[in-house]
Parts: sequence; structure tokens; C-alpha cells
Amino acid sequence: MSVYTKITKDALSDHLENYTIGQLVDVKGISDGIENTNYLLITTKNEYIFTIFENISKDISDEYLKFMNYLHKQSFRCASVETTNTGELSVNISKKPSAIIQKLDGKSISTVTESHCVLVGELLSEFHQKSSGYQSLLNNPRDIKWKINTIDKLNGLISKKQSEIIQTSLSLDRLFTDEELPRGKIHADLFRDNVLFNNDSISGMIDFYYTCDGVLLYDIAVVANDWCTSDDGSIDRNKLDKLFLGYEKNRKISEKERKYFSYALASAGLRFYLSRLHDLHFPKIGEMTHIKDPSFFENILTRNLNSLDSINKE
Repeated sequence: MSVYTKITKDALSDHLENYTIGQLVDVKGISDGIENTNYLLITTKNEYIFTIFENISKDISDEYLKFMNYLHKQSFRCASVETTNTGELSVNISKKPSAIIQKLDGKSISTVTESHCVLVGELLSEFHQKSSGYQSLLNNPRDIKWKINTIDKLNGLISKKQSEIIQTSLSLDRLFTDEELPRGKIHADLFRDNVLFNNDSISGMIDFYYTCDGVLLYDIAVVANDWCTSDDGSIDRNKLDKLFLGYEKNRKISEKERKYFSYALASAGLRFYLSRLHDLHFPKIGEMTHIKDPSFFENILTRNLNSLDSINKE
């Protein structure tokens, strides 16, 4: 979450006439994240998250918002989206689609324990389970085409070592995506800042704007790369075991999935390594922005590739 589009209080007060959520009391920019503009919106009725979608159309944003409300109706721990007086999920402001979303209690964590890994594993498999009935296709905005285009865009801007890491990881990514593995709706971005905790329990999952149809194992790898990784980029096996333990409370991980887990780690790591390199070299201009360090995923990919190389030599 960041602030790229600045909105005045007068403009937001007029905007709220589309809703029945009370009058504007205050609005504050939120600096975390990198994709959309987000504000904490306080009205005479409640507190909300006011999101302006910077890079997608109204039709695409409405698909994500519709999916969120579907999950909420399935009693999944996520926020509901407020509808307008005419039943719309989003309204354009500053020529961009925007939405007003329920603000969940709780906050994200920075330090991960094994207990956290159990809880997030259970949450992820519950998400996979409860989203399985959603029929509409959600396209992957970070597919192989995006990866190739991003690699081409970074050509000449990154080191030889970085290019080698990317090309080796890309080969593993292709092998992974070609395998027949269980598929469904995946969150695809379930980092620590997208899970809220309240009194040592998870109060909700947030930020569904990369949700797509994909390989379920990829989603587990995204979580493992962030929640189960040591400072040096290696996987903490105890935390990973706890993640699997929690996940399997709702869905069994097959032997084939376990066999391809290192490939899934490479696939997930590559996606975020590329996006962080892109944001570093092509930063967005905004009032409040946050660029994440690509070296975190460089270390993860290097460790994972070295581990795979050792296995292959045995």
C-alpha cells in the first residue's frame, strides 16, 4: 500500500455521497506496499480502507472485489467491500477505479514464530478450500509473458550474476509450471504484511489484487519464502514443517507436490525478485512510496539453486 494519487478532503467528501457509510471525519495516507494508493478513511459510522487502483481497469478491479465479497460470504476471514447506493463495487475518482473496504482489526507481524507458521498454513489451505467454488477465471498478471518482458526491460541494468540467477530460476520456473499439479485460486502474495493478527490469532487476510488461477503449491512457496526464511536466505526447516502441518489441516500435500517444492520456491522467488528489481530501476512517483529490497530474494534464489545443485550432484 502506498499513496500515488493525492485526494483532497473536499473531493473525498463529494465521493462519499455515492455511499451510505457516513460523513468524512478524517483521511490518512498509508505508506506500506507498492502497487495501489491506500488511505485510512474515518467516517461518522466506521473506519475503512479507501483504495485507488493505479494500474488496472475498473472491470479488472471489480473482479477482485467481487471475489473478496464471495470469500467473505463463505465466512472466510477477509474484509468485505462496501457497495455504492446503486450496487457498484467501485467508483472512478481522478479517472481511476476506487473502492471502500471494511477495515479489519489487528496488525501484521514482523517476527515470525513456528506458531505463526502453523496458523498461516491453516489460513492458506482454508483459502484454497473456500475459494474453490468461485467459477470466474482470474488471470495471472505475473505470468511467463510478464516475466520475459520484465527480464528484457532489465537488460543492461543488472549485473551478470543477477542475470545468471534469473535465467537459471526461469528454467526451473518453466519446468514447474509444465507439471500437472493441483490448481485453484491462489492469493499469490501472502507475505507477512498481508495477514493480520489480533491477540495471537489471525484476524484476516488482505490484499487480493494478485489473486489468480494457478498451482496451489506455488502459493505455499510464496508463504515459505517470506515466513520460513532465515536472514541468510535459507529455509528454516522447523518453520517449514509447521507451515505444512497447518496447511494439511484442510488439504493434504501430495508426494508429487513435495517433490517439486524446491521448483515452486524458485518460481515464487523469481516473480518477486523481478518485481523488486523492476521497482528499484523504474520507481513510481508518489507522495508516499515504499520500495522493497531485491537482495532479499536474490539470497533466497541463490540458496535454493545451490541446494538443488547439491541434490543433483548426489
